[in-house]
Amino acid sequence: MADQYAIQDQNQFPALIAHTGTANTAETIRGVFGADGGFLLTGLHGVVLTTTVSVANGTATALPGTTLTNRKTFTCFNSGTAKCWLGGTGVTASDVGGIPVGTQEYSPAVDMGTAIIYGIAGTAGGTLTVFEVS
Repeated sequence: MADQYAIQDQNQFPALIAHTGTANTAETIRGVFGADGGFLLTGLHGVVLTTTVSVANGTATALPGTTLTNRKTFTCFNSGTAKCWLGGTGVTASDVGGIPVGTQEYSPAVDMGTAIIYGIAGTAGGTLTVFEVS
């Protein structure tokens, strides 16, 4: 197969517009601004939900307990004072037990449905801010 290249219109650039409001009602819409100042909606939209979860030391905690309806993406930020790990129900507080998220670090973004991800802290002070988009 020959190499193929995408062509981008140099007069446009992608943008993300977010509207904040009551929980589960903030809607994001992706669009493109043209050089003439016009704006075209591209059809990708959904709800954004941010939840702060205290993560226990020694016990896997659901992130969050109830997922956002029709969730597409999940990521989290470790705003606590303890290193945390992400994984399934059997996640452990070790680098072989899950994906580590250090303090003041982000987890990888995961494109997923409504499966539950669990977190566990290595010591007391685990706090993860979960960011979900439908």
